[in-house]
Amino acid sequence: MNREKITLSQLESFLFKSADILRGKMDASEFKEFIFGLLFLKRLSDEFDLKRENLRKKDFVSIADPALLNELLESKTSYGETFFVPVRARWHESWTDENGDQVPALKDLKYDIGNMLNKAVAAIEDENDALDGVLKNNIDFNAVKGKTKIPDQKWKDLLDHFNQPQFVLVNDNFEFPDLLGAAYEYLIKYFADSAGKKGGEFYTPGEVVRLLVQLVKPRAGNEIYDPTVGSGGFLIQSHQYVEEQGEDPNDLSLHGQDSNGTVWAICIMNMILHNITKSTIENADTLEDPQNLLHGQIRRFDRVLANPPFSQNYSRAAVKFPSRFREWCPETGKKADLMFVQHMIASLKPDGHMATIMPHGVLFRGGKEKLIRELFIQDDYIEAIISLPPGLFYGTGIPACVLVMNKNKPDEMREKVLFINADREFAEGKNQNKLRPEDIEKIDFVFTRKRELPKYSRLVDKTEIVDKHDYNLNIRRYVDNTPDPEPEDVQAHLIGGVPQAEVEARQSDFAKFGVDAGSLFQPERPGYLAFASAIASKSAIKATLEADAALLNSIAAHRDILVGWWDVARDDFAQLCDGKRMPEVRQELLTTIKGKIIPLGVLDEFQSAGVFVNWWQQIRYDLKTIISTGWHHTLIPDSYLIAAFFQPDANAIEIVEAAIGEGQSELAEAVEAAQEIAAYEPEEDDTVTATVIKKALKELIDDLKSSTGASARKEREALEAQQDAIAAIEKSIKESKTKLRTLSDELELKLQLKRLGGDEFKVENLQLLTQADAQLATLSPENKEEKKKITAIEKDKAALNARIAKTDSLLAKIGGQLTEDEAKKLILLKLYDLANAELKRYLNAEKRRLVQVVENLWDKYAVSSQTQESSRAETLKTLNEFLARLGYSA
Repeated sequence: MNREKITLSQLESFLFKSADILRGKMDASEFKEFIFGLLFLKRLSDEFDLKRENLRKKDFVSIADPALLNELLESKTSYGETFFVPVRARWHESWTDENGDQVPALKDLKYDIGNMLNKAVAAIEDENDALDGVLKNNIDFNAVKGKTKIPDQKWKDLLDHFNQPQFVLVNDNFEFPDLLGAAYEYLIKYFADSAGKKGGEFYTPGEVVRLLVQLVKPRAGNEIYDPTVGSGGFLIQSHQYVEEQGEDPNDLSLHGQDSNGTVWAICIMNMILHNITKSTIENADTLEDPQNLLHGQIRRFDRVLANPPFSQNYSRAAVKFPSRFREWCPETGKKADLMFVQHMIASLKPDGHMATIMPHGVLFRGGKEKLIRELFIQDDYIEAIISLPPGLFYGTGIPACVLVMNKNKPDEMREKVLFINADREFAEGKNQNKLRPEDIEKIDFVFTRKRELPKYSRLVDKTEIVDKHDYNLNIRRYVDNTPDPEPEDVQAHLIGGVPQAEVEARQSDFAKFGVDAGSLFQPERPGYLAFASAIASKSAIKATLEADAALLNSIAAHRDILVGWWDVARDDFAQLCDGKRMPEVRQELLTTIKGKIIPLGVLDEFQSAGVFVNWWQQIRYDLKTIISTGWHHTLIPDSYLIAAFFQPDANAIEIVEAAIGEGQSELAEAVEAAQEIAAYEPEEDDTVTATVIKKALKELIDDLKSSTGASARKEREALEAQQDAIAAIEKSIKESKTKLRTLSDELELKLQLKRLGGDEFKVENLQLLTQADAQLATLSPENKEEKKKITAIEKDKAALNARIAKTDSLLAKIGGQLTEDEAKKLILLKLYDLANAELKRYLNAEKRRLVQVVENLWDKYAVSSQTQESSRAETLKTLNEFLARLGYSA
């Protein structure tokens, strides 16, 4: 239980801080390749060091000749699939150059660091064919960015940061094997967020990527291709999707191409850091010079996924393999979109599937783009067109859609196209909108089953597209999801009342929670209702609904369902350590939770799936850790350990914190009183603090000491009393803060011992004792100077022994180190709490919608036109009487 592993949150924080070190006058997007490059360099060096040590201790342990051993350790052939790192690129190893001068290891560089790092990555590339052209042409640590060249001191700070001993970047140190890949994705997203509009050049939001991957459903054995690969998100998520289905993700052949050299390098590093070995990523312009070839011709793939750059120009003169294009879009006017689509179709096998993101304009613009649409429809390649919500992509407001192509459509889809208008279903964000899990599930469900839902999806015959709309594929022509107009009742607006028909039309909203509309409305006149007497104001609507017995029972039923479901789910998770696979667990739990929640009628099948998928996204790395490492203590937040074992300690800390808060309030009051007594007037914008007022009081008291009159003495005593009161309160606060530090330190130590036990702590102290004894053995008490040293060492030994004794005592007091069963129980409790929080979030959203339904009726009809007129007349009458009394009336 005491093995320390690097967690995802620790690695993400580590990488974020590394970006902070370089941040200055540059935008984060300007130095992204520096961080990516150094991370890659450190990873390769650490993996090489581990392999080298294993070779030394295992494969070559019998070799006695140092020269032969060194020759073998410096041979590339010894390292197999591990990247060979030449000596000048090794993190921990100094070396001798051609002039016989000693060159420090990378971690110890102090001067000309940018240049030395450039030479290091170039040396790695030269020694590894798989990295040919990747590093030295695309990562320049001496590049001038933002009119700034990184100074040596900043490079030194970054090297020191990467040199922290706990961050040795080898899989054995990670809580799960692909942790570095997950952290790299976090870093890519961070740089994309920082880059704004330019972020779209190398990163597609993960939710959009996930949607397209789910639509084409890659399988083991597939060859998958992204012609505008960026940082590789589509390929990596395809790999992860296949793994989720319980298939072998290593049985995929992944291919990509990107025209930007730096982005291409980032993609290759991304693949390597995700432990993906079967990938071929090329660097060239896809339209002009496609590089993924087979026998000199365009290679064909099972799945093609892409998010090409929107609305760019291209050069027809430079294009190779022109037979890919049956029609040519204009080279100018930013019309290359459907050229990319034609290339993707040419890259599909006869039974291949593809999904690509396109701007909406390609669906309805005329000219050559219309001719290309005609070809797609006549060839019957288009399986679905999906309208996406606005604002999903970095720095562009251009409406986007997904084209799903299938060269071998099923019989029931022959000469039909499924239109899905999903542009109204998303989560709003401050800078960017986002597809929710339920939105992705709904699109995928409707697409996969070819369902027709009102105002959402529709299967359209080719004849309608051709004859009625002349090949115009504008989605709103086929699926108009404009909301129905809000009904307005003139009589209700004029004389009051809520139309009974509108309440009945909302019956399904009330029925979700079993709420009786009669608890909110009461009869007024035929066809019209009034708000119930309990609802005297708009704010009372929420309170009335939240207290409704039926609604509370519905919420309780969901809670009970979750508890019952968890009794089974908990056993599934417990079996992860015994060989049960994550894909099996995921599918079982998703099916069962939907089966239990949907019949309750509040959340539909997509929202129910959303509860699960949101939860699964939060816990998936925990589950990988459980599989890889077991019930590791790093998965347990401190709050759970405290609640289980140290609640009295936490309560004592809260009491002291409360006392400090009360003391600070008393101090503020005392300062205010002293300011009044001293008649102290601060300078403009100055804050009157205890320090300021004490100084003012002291000066006044000193001035009054020379006065002997009774009045002066009385004033001095009042000032001294206030001074003493402030001092007493400050003393009390100081004592409380000292006590708080002591209690907090003790709780922190208890938590550490509970997690790790005392062995490592004691070993460290025992080593210090051994060193002390060794020192004592060399000293003579007869020597006066050495006798002083002996006394000091004996004092240190006593402190070390006391520390060991305290560790043993404290361990016994807290019941020893956390057992595996205790850790398992707390981790499972955390997983359940997260599931419960997700379910609550979705139920609260539905509850808010019901409140909004009733509040909307209140806004429309609570105050009639007659009431408003009467109120206006009363107000005018009062105003006229007031004016008359002032003599202003005629």
